[in-house]
Amino acid sequence: MVSDLDRRLAATLAHRAGGDIDPTPIVEQARQNGRRLRRRRRGLLAVGAAAACVALAALVLTVPPGDDPMPPATALLLPEATLQNGLAVGADPTTVHFSADALMSSAESATWRTGRGSESVEFRGPDGSARFALARTVAALDALPQTLSSSGRPQPRTDVRVGDRPGVAWFDPSGDQKLWFVRWQPADGLWAQLDTYAATSDEATGTAGRVRFDGARRCVVPFRLESLPAGARLLECSVTFSRSEKSALGRSEKGGFAEGSLVVGDDAGRWLTVRAQPAPGQRVRSADLVAGPYRARRQGSDVLEMTVEPCFVEAFRKGWGEGYTEAEALTILGGYRPAADLDHPDTW
Repeated sequence: MVSDLDRRLAATLAHRAGGDIDPTPIVEQARQNGRRLRRRRRGLLAVGAAAACVALAALVLTVPPGDDPMPPATALLLPEATLQNGLAVGADPTTVHFSADALMSSAESATWRTGRGSESVEFRGPDGSARFALARTVAALDALPQTLSSSGRPQPRTDVRVGDRPGVAWFDPSGDQKLWFVRWQPADGLWAQLDTYAATSDEATGTAGRVRFDGARRCVVPFRLESLPAGARLLECSVTFSRSEKSALGRSEKGGFAEGSLVVGDDAGRWLTVRAQPAPGQRVRSADLVAGPYRARRQGSDVLEMTVEPCFVEAFRKGWGEGYTEAEALTILGGYRPAADLDHPDTW
């Protein structure tokens, strides 16, 4: 039986079915649904990005500390050079046949030296000091003076490996530290030694393994010597760079070049060292000697000194020299030619 309510509902539906549809409620509902979908999508993206960051952080933290060293202290590095035959190691006073960049990230100063049978770099910094040397003979390494402090009581040697090469290591107590010496052959006919402060032989050999032999650098100083006595030639080059705020003479400086030396000599065993240090504005008093275009003076009986802006220049006839006369030393100083820019070693 059809009730009165049923009839009214049927009439109402029939009336609405033929009328216009009001879109306002539908549009509003669609907008609300769209806003809900956008909020949900943003939330999913944020969660995904956070998860990616966590994954990346976990990846970075799992890299062993020694595999990703800090960038090298570029202000302490020599200009790059073409790698030559290993027979030139220690014999070419213009080239260093190794790269120790990975060891120098926290160094404040570095002294490079090459010639007269060996090549080396010694660096110092807040994390300690170290020296690496390369030579063609064990005798050349043994002839190098020890420059890092220790007690002078070296312990027995033990066999170690530096990378895939065999070697030996020993240590010398130095207060609360140990000065380790690691010696090995990076290639046939070459001998290498690292002197470094370390707690264990594994730490010392791990540091030694970071020295590279697939590159070379030019040993440069900001001057040339163009008037050498007959038979004389360049024997050795050394240069010190610093990131500190003081120069080698103790004056406040911006860092960079601190000291450079060239050693010249002949087959008769005579040799002489010329050293330059930044000293802008300094003048040599009572310079009564003539050295080419410059004026020089005696510093005692064995050293000549002069100023060629912006450097203070010395020639050592004894101690850091032997056999050259004062007249010959003045001739050498007369051929001193300074570089135009102390701040750019690649132009020296």
